[in-house]
Amino acid sequence: PLLLLAIVVGLVAVKAILLYLLGRWWGLQRDAAVRLGLVISQGGEFAFVLFAAGAVAGAIGSDLSALLTLAVTLSMAATPLLLLIDDRMRQARKVEAPQYETPPGGDGHVIIAGFGRFGQIAARILRARRIPFTALDSNIAQVDFVKRFGAQIYYGDAGRLDILRAAQTDKARAFVLAIDDMENSLRVAEIVRQHFPDLPIYARARDRTHVHKLMDLGVTVIERETFLSALELSRRLLRGLGLSPNEVKRLTYTFKRQDEKRLYEDYKYYTDTEKVRANALNAASELEQLFDKDIQEIDEEIARDAARDG
Repeated sequence: PLLLLAIVVGLVAVKAILLYLLGRWWGLQRDAAVRLGLVISQGGEFAFVLFAAGAVAGAIGSDLSALLTLAVTLSMAATPLLLLIDDRMRQARKVEAPQYETPPGGDGHVIIAGFGRFGQIAARILRARRIPFTALDSNIAQVDFVKRFGAQIYYGDAGRLDILRAAQTDKARAFVLAIDDMENSLRVAEIVRQHFPDLPIYARARDRTHVHKLMDLGVTVIERETFLSALELSRRLLRGLGLSPNEVKRLTYTFKRQDEKRLYEDYKYYTDTEKVRANALNAASELEQLFDKDIQEIDEEIARDAARDG
């Protein structure tokens, strides 16, 4: 029995350690590499074939073949137990998130739901102007990190009515919806609109679909998170390509106006994919015509300026 136990432990341990090291080398996180080692640490079924063939050929004795076969079988049986132990150890190491904090009440303040890269910019501007705000975020790691820098942020789910009431949302001047996840963003918007209908909501949206769903909930002040930054980058790109400041201004203004126009037109039937696609094709054609018109007007303006200067 001791020899059998030693073989089983040695087989599983050597394979698990080697697989763990290979997993880390391939870039797996610690827990994932441990899981990899445990899942395939047992011997394989092909060992049965090899031991039987070795015994028939006289390479190993029948007793040794039987011992090794039993060791491989026990290593297979040990795998579920090892995974169960690993699960229990993970649960023991897991630090439970603390209870949500109760934010202090306010009066005439701004509530910021979501304190990621988007919400932090709004908060910094408000702080610079000395406008009070209460920031809520449900990511405990994010809250702990931001608090190190003295920011006013509280661990709480803005989608819970009791937390919104504790933050005295009924006395707030505005609600900034800066949550990254679309489903959570819509859930919070629905609760705020239902229980605090007079509170203005300034929302961040990931894309056009997010915009339309927020509009369904009655939110009207919405900014797509990458739209303005992409527009500004395009301005710099056009200037770098040698276009005049006047032409760059007109081109980007035309695009912005046309895109916003189509955004609100698409809202009428945004759930109908075919209609949205057809409208996008028509809008692209119209935008091209507007660009051509802008270029023609700019050329005529340059010609008039040249004639006047001459």
